[in-house]
Amino acid sequence: MMENWTGRERTQLDAILDQLIPANRDRNIPAAGELGIADFLTAEANQNSDLCAAVSALLAKAAKLEGGTSPDVVRQLEAALPREFKKLLIATYKGYYSRPDMRACFGVGEHPVHPEGYGVPPEPPEVIAELTAPVRARGPFYRDPAR
Repeated sequence: MMENWTGRERTQLDAILDQLIPANRDRNIPAAGELGIADFLTAEANQNSDLCAAVSALLAKAAKLEGGTSPDVVRQLEAALPREFKKLLIATYKGYYSRPDMRACFGVGEHPVHPEGYGVPPEPPEVIAELTAPVRARGPFYRDPAR
């Protein structure tokens, strides 16, 4: 596995990750950086050059901001580089919540979603009606394959 970021950048990334998913000491839940999610991001970035570029851009911007990696600095990163921030956030969530040990902390089974799956209760009919109303109001929207 190729390391995409320097030691200083890795330390900074861990601190940013800790802001994105902070620890909950009362429930014995570690923060994302503390858990080593940067390793997951490195592996993903080795397969996805867009993610690598996004994280690198965020780290370069963070190095120019004052205040370390406070919540305010993380908000500044999000405002300055929203697309890059979104990529980092999604990858962070994937890395963190895909871990069986973390799923167990939140009351979700340690087993993978498939093939066993998780029970998901159906939406009430009124919610389905509300969600599908714009589609139904639009009417048929397709090409007739017979033509």
